[in-house]
Amino acid sequence: MSKQQKFKYYIILFVFTLIFWFFDLTPINPRDKGFFIRLLILSILIIIPFLINLPQKEDNSDDESRKEAKNPFDFKNIQNVRIKITSLKDIFKHGSGLIWIPLILAVLFLIFNLSSAKLFQSKKYAKLLTVEEGDFQGNIAEIDFTDIPTVDKQTASRLGSKKMGEIAELVSQFEVEPDYVQINYQGRPVRVTPLRYGDIIKWFNNRSEGLPRLIRVDMIDSSVELQNLPSGMKYSNSEPLFRNIKRHLRFKYPFDIMDDPVMEVDEDGIPYWITPVLKPTIGWFGGLDVKEVILCNALTGETVKHKIGEIPAWIDRVYSSDLILEHIDYYGKYQRGFFNSFIGQKGVLQATALYNYLAIDDDVYLYTGITSVSTEDNSNLGFVLVNLRTKQTNFYAIPSADESSAMRSAEGAVQEKGYTSTVPILLNINGRPSYCMALKDQAELVKMYALVDAQNYQTTGVGASIKEAMQNYDISQSSRLINEPDADEEQLIASSFQGEIIDLSNVIINGNTYYYFMLDNGKAEDSAAEKYYESQIFSASIHLSDQLPFLEPGDQVKIDFFAPQIDEDSEQSASDFSGRKAIEINAIEIVK
Repeated sequence: MSKQQKFKYYIILFVFTLIFWFFDLTPINPRDKGFFIRLLILSILIIIPFLINLPQKEDNSDDESRKEAKNPFDFKNIQNVRIKITSLKDIFKHGSGLIWIPLILAVLFLIFNLSSAKLFQSKKYAKLLTVEEGDFQGNIAEIDFTDIPTVDKQTASRLGSKKMGEIAELVSQFEVEPDYVQINYQGRPVRVTPLRYGDIIKWFNNRSEGLPRLIRVDMIDSSVELQNLPSGMKYSNSEPLFRNIKRHLRFKYPFDIMDDPVMEVDEDGIPYWITPVLKPTIGWFGGLDVKEVILCNALTGETVKHKIGEIPAWIDRVYSSDLILEHIDYYGKYQRGFFNSFIGQKGVLQATALYNYLAIDDDVYLYTGITSVSTEDNSNLGFVLVNLRTKQTNFYAIPSADESSAMRSAEGAVQEKGYTSTVPILLNINGRPSYCMALKDQAELVKMYALVDAQNYQTTGVGASIKEAMQNYDISQSSRLINEPDADEEQLIASSFQGEIIDLSNVIINGNTYYYFMLDNGKAEDSAAEKYYESQIFSASIHLSDQLPFLEPGDQVKIDFFAPQIDEDSEQSASDFSGRKAIEINAIEIVK
């Protein structure tokens, strides 16, 4: 290839590289794996002219055909272009020593990957997250029903779209971004999202003024506000050119490895893009963690960078959910080394498939359950709360049902309606961890609310409002706790009894059905107590078992419950218990 041809080739390669980077926005940082791979590919493209060998025409061929044959950019003669590689010696002799560049880069890429491989650095990956034991009642305050956030992302999206549809001049030009990020705004949990241009023509007509408003949805009372901005939002994801927020930040910080920008609003209502700056902490490529945060004013494009520990308190989302969940899994998998994570799996834990957010003390926390990788019993060993601003992580060793089980329990309480549950949030209600969720119909409209005891997911409360759901939950919870053993009451013990139903009736209390029955001809674990249990009234909520409505006198059942311990030498008679409140059972099984 002649010098002129090489010059044209490198001009084209340079222009192509700039255009590619304009859209790809890869950080110019050798510690970014994506950049390293692109650099390796670029180095191969750079040495191609030195590997191309064109066939020579015979002397009797005319000048025009020779010119065409030697032109590598003439695709009609592309079959005459061949890459002749016979040996490394031949390449270095007739080509160029530049062949060493991609070879060296490939070797370095392999070495750098090994330096950050989990096989060799598993203990360091486990230490990316510092986990402390948490006090549930001390860390999570009890919440009043008027302060429970019930609006999830899908509901917020529906409410925001409805609000947009009420303003013709907006809906004709703009659409709503689907982000709906949860933050705390002036002490209230809200979801915020910007607008976007309807299409390229609408962008061209409105770009000078920018996006006029953003949507803010209150997660407690479901109110929606189309917030006016002091000036149009000039920097957003919907900008196709230089004011695209990712491109704007990349051009200002070309060397930083950045996570995706997240929209937040400060206490004065000014929108900012919050962009975490990541840095590898393990080996060359591995263990990405947040070291700095870039704040970009969405109205003006002005930016400022803060180090971790110096971030303003109004910012809620410094760490992305994906990064936190990844670090949680590293912590659970690699505490005892790499090989234990898949061979033996002793003590190996993982986050459950579902997660949600909690607003605590003006911060946003990510909540997720922790379960063992070796069991499939739909239960959690506990759960973690991670502060998304500081990364403070607390583990609460409270065995409980997983989120999916709680959702099925809530759906089962109104199974005749066919409602589906939203992903639950975790609350402190009466000192107990409790799941709270909304129940939606097929049109994705919220119809009811449900509360489920995290430790005993058969204890539920549902209602058309949060207040009603809490009232029913309190009734169900109180009825159950009366019969659970108290630490200071040694006379209550776990008991079981099998007998024949001799009387059965049901009542409705605050919308919940309860079944009351008596048993006869029964057998207890303690034979001395049989005569007392035969005269005792038992109760069960409809949520305990779907088989309760079909029970009839004469059916044999086995029940589990907490009751007073009866001694064989006791002089108590059956009548001593006749005035006791009905004992609520914990489990019931029909004996065939």
